[in-house]
Amino acid sequence: MMPMPRVPARRLLAAAALILLGSTVPVGAVTSRFFRQRDRADFDLGEPKGVSLSVEGPIRLGALLEPLYEPEQPYIWALAAGPRGVIYAAGGNDGVVYRLEPGGKPAPFLQVDEAEVHALAVDDRGNIFAGTAPGGRVYKFGPDGKRIWDCDTGEKYVWALALDRKGGVYAGTGTDGRLVAVDSGGAKRVLYDSAETHVRALALDAQGNLLAGTDGHGLVIRVAPDGRATVLYDAPLTEIVALAPAADGTLYVAAAGEAGRGQSAPPAPGSRPPGSSGGTNEPPRDSSQQPPPSSPSQDTSPSGSPSEQRITLGIEGKVLAVSPDGYGREVWAAGQEAILSLALRSDGALLMGSGSQGRIYALDPRGNVSEIARSASSQVTSLARRHDGSGKDEEILVGGSNLGSVALLRSGYAPTGDYESRVFDAQSFATWGRLSWKAEQPQGTGISFRVRTGNTEDPDATWSDWSADLTDAAGAAIDRPSARFLQWRATLKTSNPGRTPELREVTAIYMQKNLPPEFRKIEALPTGVSLQSVPPSPPGPPGDPKPGASDDTGIRRRAKPMSRRGFDPGARSVQWQAGDPNDDDLVYDVQYRALDETAWKTIRRGVAEDFVTFDGNALPDGTYLVRVVASDAPSNPGGQALTSEKISPAFDVDNTPPRIEHLKAAAEKGGLRVSFGAADGFSVLRDAAVSVDAGDWSAVRPQDGLHDALTESYDVVLPSPGAGEHSVVVRVFDAAGNAGSGRVVLTAP
Repeated sequence: MMPMPRVPARRLLAAAALILLGSTVPVGAVTSRFFRQRDRADFDLGEPKGVSLSVEGPIRLGALLEPLYEPEQPYIWALAAGPRGVIYAAGGNDGVVYRLEPGGKPAPFLQVDEAEVHALAVDDRGNIFAGTAPGGRVYKFGPDGKRIWDCDTGEKYVWALALDRKGGVYAGTGTDGRLVAVDSGGAKRVLYDSAETHVRALALDAQGNLLAGTDGHGLVIRVAPDGRATVLYDAPLTEIVALAPAADGTLYVAAAGEAGRGQSAPPAPGSRPPGSSGGTNEPPRDSSQQPPPSSPSQDTSPSGSPSEQRITLGIEGKVLAVSPDGYGREVWAAGQEAILSLALRSDGALLMGSGSQGRIYALDPRGNVSEIARSASSQVTSLARRHDGSGKDEEILVGGSNLGSVALLRSGYAPTGDYESRVFDAQSFATWGRLSWKAEQPQGTGISFRVRTGNTEDPDATWSDWSADLTDAAGAAIDRPSARFLQWRATLKTSNPGRTPELREVTAIYMQKNLPPEFRKIEALPTGVSLQSVPPSPPGPPGDPKPGASDDTGIRRRAKPMSRRGFDPGARSVQWQAGDPNDDDLVYDVQYRALDETAWKTIRRGVAEDFVTFDGNALPDGTYLVRVVASDAPSNPGGQALTSEKISPAFDVDNTPPRIEHLKAAAEKGGLRVSFGAADGFSVLRDAAVSVDAGDWSAVRPQDGLHDALTESYDVVLPSPGAGEHSVVVRVFDAAGNAGSGRVVLTAP
């Protein structure tokens, strides 16, 4: 049976989106709260539309991305620029190559026999070369669209094409990972036969060497015109998706693979990859161990197709800068996002087309990465350079998949763009105050805001309408209904494509509706356990937050109460856990009453800690309850504080020891008889013992055999202590741990 095919990363059909909820820094209800966004991590959670998220944090207008064509195709795999600004685009699933002329209407231009065209190239004379799948053929068409020749490579897939300098073309193929050279007349030869599964990407360096990226072990192979090959770089992921050689000799490499998959061992220095034509003995190829990628025409529904299965495993992506001597330096990485296409601008910036949400990133010469635009398609599967008809203005062609699209990335900034924030959650019903922002607005640029509110986590028809434009950066009133959730939208504009506003910080002020404190737990600790307050920890190293200090939002937090346990024979302690939905500071009143009483008496008022310790000896014996009343008064104006209370489980106070009654001791033949009674006014008796002449204690049982009452009688015969005077001591404990004792002296004959 044919093994399950594996799909190259460029053909992934979806990407995961990571939704993170930011945190709010609370303050007391008297002082307003705020949500603030001011760095890249904050802004990443929103939805940019025509704006760029820079690595330094500011939101800028995005690059000018002009839609050109949306064919009725799911994929655009390849783009190529021809003479006089003509654009060719191809994909699947009907084997059509589209032609887009400047100022003209896009139209189908060529037709191949296979279902999909994965690679395109156009020479200086306007001849078009197309690499296809699953038939694995290379076609050459004239500028008029007439077929000149076609060449069967003997492979199933042609993934990449690169023009040679003699009118021919190189083809990267799979599933046997060969480089095929096709001359100007259509004759083929195998230039290089690798041991990899696919040759996925091709490029020519300044010396005329062919650079090939593979799928299998993720190798970048440098192949001389005579076919001699060396491994330039062994990537940390298994598939090389795209290559982009820079003028300074740096090669940018986009790699992808299953997240967590290990890297193959790098080859020994100076060695050739298996299958090179350099005269080494090559291990036999077992094609059954190298599954082909799935056919582009396969069903891609979420029912378990190979591409969907691979997505489930997780895709990791990296972009690396590889020097001519093979040193690789990572310049971009993502755990669940792969770069599917690369292109270099004349200013040295590297453009990277993502497989997630149609993102286009730019790596500037300083090493900073920014998202500059988003395609209408889910994946950016092709990027190619083009110059306009005058030759003055450089443009980048953008091909997208899911669904197929062709666009033009022009120089300069787009005239307008929007950024829609994530939904902010005030945690409870809130009144919204003002929205303010910090921005740089060069002449000819501007920023305005709109806001809306609602009470569902996802905006729906129950939310308010968007407000009118807010333009006062110092603080514009949020004229929307009170609600739990808020969202804002910023619109950036420019009348000069060379300038953009920069939005750096946005703050929304609000005040929650005051809610009462909430108790989670209350308990009375055993007799003798005392609790003491522990001072806050001393300040740590510079930069560490100090208890009660403000953070970068300017809001102060009160240090949480802490305690430590000690032992005091008469102590009684009650502790509790409570909080406030508004994060208000709380104080507590602690009260008590006996079960047979109706009125609560106050033990402490205005307690800031979450515990209280008092002298249990001050209470008569009995069963008691403690009530703790929590108040958010420290954080609210007079008359607006709210309270809640919780009552502890019942607990006993017993400070009185048992009484010893009728204690007698008499010598008998062969022994010593001791008899006595014990009584307690509140607790059941638990233990009794007798000691003679300060000797070891001997446990005794009541006459009925069980300690289960407030009064018990005891009668025990002990071994004879011998003649003379003896001291007999008895001791009885009640359930509360109180001890009562008695003594009698006798003289044995």
